[in-house]
Amino acid sequence: MDPHEKTARRPGHGFLLVFIVLAAGIVASGFFFYGNYKKHFRAEIERQLSVVAELKVSELEDWRAERLADAALFFKNASFSGLVRQFLEKPKDSAGRDQLRIWLSRFQAAHEYDRIFLLDVHGVERMAVPDTPEPVGAHLLEQAPEILRSGRVTFVDFHRDAPDGPIHLSVLVPVLDDREDMRAAGILVLMIDPEKYLYPYINRWPTPSRTAETLIVRRDGNDALFLNELRFQKNTVLNLRSPLGNTDMPAVKAVLGQEGFVEGVDYRGVPVLAALRAVPGSPWFLVARMDVAEAFAPLREREWVMIVLVGSLLLGAGGATGFVWRHQRAHFYRERYEAAEALRAVSLRKEALLSAVLDIIVEVDSNKVYTWANRAGLEFFGEDVIGKEAAFYFEGEQDTYQIVKPMFNGHEAVIYVESWQRRRDGEKRLLAWWCRVLKDDNGRVTGALSSARDITESKRYEEELQAKNDELTRFAYTVSHDLKSPLVTIRTFLGYLEQDIRKPDAAIVDKDLTYIRNAADKASRLLDELLELSRIGRKVNPPVEVPLQEVVNEALELAAGRIAERGVTVKVTKDPIQLTGDRPRLVEVFLNLVDNAVKYMGDEPAPCVEIGVDEVGGETVLFVRDNGIGIDPQYQPKLFGLFEKLDPGTEGTGIGLALVKRIVDVHGGRIWVESEGPGKGATFRFTLAKTKRKPA
Repeated sequence: MDPHEKTARRPGHGFLLVFIVLAAGIVASGFFFYGNYKKHFRAEIERQLSVVAELKVSELEDWRAERLADAALFFKNASFSGLVRQFLEKPKDSAGRDQLRIWLSRFQAAHEYDRIFLLDVHGVERMAVPDTPEPVGAHLLEQAPEILRSGRVTFVDFHRDAPDGPIHLSVLVPVLDDREDMRAAGILVLMIDPEKYLYPYINRWPTPSRTAETLIVRRDGNDALFLNELRFQKNTVLNLRSPLGNTDMPAVKAVLGQEGFVEGVDYRGVPVLAALRAVPGSPWFLVARMDVAEAFAPLREREWVMIVLVGSLLLGAGGATGFVWRHQRAHFYRERYEAAEALRAVSLRKEALLSAVLDIIVEVDSNKVYTWANRAGLEFFGEDVIGKEAAFYFEGEQDTYQIVKPMFNGHEAVIYVESWQRRRDGEKRLLAWWCRVLKDDNGRVTGALSSARDITESKRYEEELQAKNDELTRFAYTVSHDLKSPLVTIRTFLGYLEQDIRKPDAAIVDKDLTYIRNAADKASRLLDELLELSRIGRKVNPPVEVPLQEVVNEALELAAGRIAERGVTVKVTKDPIQLTGDRPRLVEVFLNLVDNAVKYMGDEPAPCVEIGVDEVGGETVLFVRDNGIGIDPQYQPKLFGLFEKLDPGTEGTGIGLALVKRIVDVHGGRIWVESEGPGKGATFRFTLAKTKRKPA
C-alpha cells in the first residue's frame, strides 16, 4: 500500500474511537434521562391512585357513620318508642298510626332510604314506608332474635333475600320499651338500595379514564367477594368471587390485609396498578385500579420519542464521523468545510427533534432575551417570542430572576423554579422550569437552555385539597371549642356528685344529676345539628318546583307549638312565587327563620311575623320580618357564624342561622339581615337562584 495512503487512513481509527465515545455518551444520557423520567412518572401514578383511594375510603367511612347516626335518632328515643308501643298495643288507633306513619315517611324521604318498616317481636311486618306489601326476608328473620336479645343497633352488610332479588344493606334498630326493663318491643328496619345511595360514591372517578375504576370487596370464607358492579363485567355483586390463593389479584391482596400501591392482574386477567385500603369500621376493602396499558401510555410515547432522538443523534454522529473520515484525505480546507457542514446538519436534526418534544424548550442569551424556542414554546408564547426579553411574559412577578441569578454567574447545576407566565392568548399559566447555563469554549456564560411544563391544573388541584384540609381544621377547632363547655360541666358536677352522693340529701344529688343531664343533652344537640350541617351540599334531594306558600305552610306546621305558645300572628304573602330546589332544605330555611323570630320576640304585646317577597332591581328577594327585640348593628356581621349566639342565656346551639346560610349558598343565593337596632325588630332577606313569579 502507498505510504501516503497509510498516512491518510491512520486518522480513521481516531474517528472510530471518537464515534464510539460519542455514541456511548448519547446512549448513556438517553438511558439516564428516560430512567429518571420513568421513576418520577411511576411515582405520580402511585400518588394519583393513592389520593383517589383515600378520597373513596373517606366517603365510605362518612356514609356508614351517617347511617349509624340516623339509627341513633330512633335508638333509645323515648318519644318514638312510646309511639311504637301505642301503635303495637292499639293498632286500630288511627291517630297514633297516622302519626307514626308521618314520622317514618318524612324520615324516609329526607334521609335516602329505599324502604323503612317495623317488625314486632315475632318478626311480623306491622308498618312500612312506602306501604307496598313485601315479604320479610329470611336474612332479616334470622338476625331478628339476636337483635331483640342484645338490644343493639346492627348494620347488615350487602345481602339478597332471594337468589334473583335486589341487593340491599340494612340498619336494624331495636325499639326499646322503657316500661319493661328496656326490653325490645320491635325492630325498625332502615333498608338501603346501594344502586341509588352508595354505588354513585364508588363509581365516580375524578378524572377522565378509559380503564380506571373503584371496587369494594370483603372476605367470604376462603374467597374475596365483590360487592359492586364492575366496569367491564356485569352481574358481579355477590356473584363474582376469587379464591384467596389467587394472590396476583389486587382484590385478594386487599382482603388478605395488604395496603398501599401494588401491581397485579385483575378479574379480566389484565395487568393493572392499584391502591389498596381497608374501610375503617367495616368488613370492606377498597381497590382503586387502572390498567397498566393506560397508565404507562404516555411513558411509552416518551420512550419512542427518546428512541427516535437517540437514534437520530447516533445516525447524525455516525454520518458526520463517516463523512469526515471519508474525506480526510482531501484538501485541508475542504475537509474543514465538510466537517462544518456535517456538524450543521447534526445541529439542524437536533433542533428538529427538540421541536417535536411536547415540553417547552427555550434558549436565552446572557441578557435574558429569547434566541430560540421549539414548536411547543412558539405555540405557548407566540411566534414573535424570539428577540423579546423573558420578563415580558412574567405575570406579576420578578422573583424568578433572583432564583436563576446564580446560573448566569456560572453555576453549573440545574435550577428548578415555578413561575407564572402569560400565554399567547393572555391567560395566566403556572410553568415548572428546569434551567441550565450555556457556556462557550472559554467557559464564558453565553445564556441558558430551559425546559418547562404547564403545571397549572395539578397545582390548582393541590391548592383545592389544601383549602379543604384548612376548612376541615377550622371546623374541627370550632366544634371542639364549643363541645368543651358541656364536657367541663359534666366533669365538674361529677366531682360534686362524688362528694354529695355520700350525703343523705337527695335534693343536692338530683341537682347535680340535672346539671350533668342538661350538659349531655346540649352536647347531643350540638352533634346532631353539626351532622345535619355537614350533610348540606353532599346529600341532595331531587330539585322540585313548588309554590312558596306550600313550603312556608309546612314550616309553620312544624313550628306551630312555639307560635301558639307565644301568641304570635304570622302573615304570609299571597304572591304567586315558585321556588325550585331541595324541598326539605327549603322548609328548613323558613322553619329556622320563623323559630328565630318567635324566640326573640321579647315582651311585644302584639307579636307578629311577616313572610313576603320584594322585587329589588329585577331580583326576587324573600324576607321574614318580625317586630321583636331587634339586633344591634355591631353584631349583625357575625350573626351567621357557626355557634354564634347574641344571647348566651337563650336555648339552642347557635347553629340554626349557619345552617340557613349553608342551604341558601347551596341554592345559589345570598342572605343578610336588616335591623335598625334594639327594639326595632329584624328582617332576614335572602335570594334563591331559581326563584320566579308564576304568570297570572
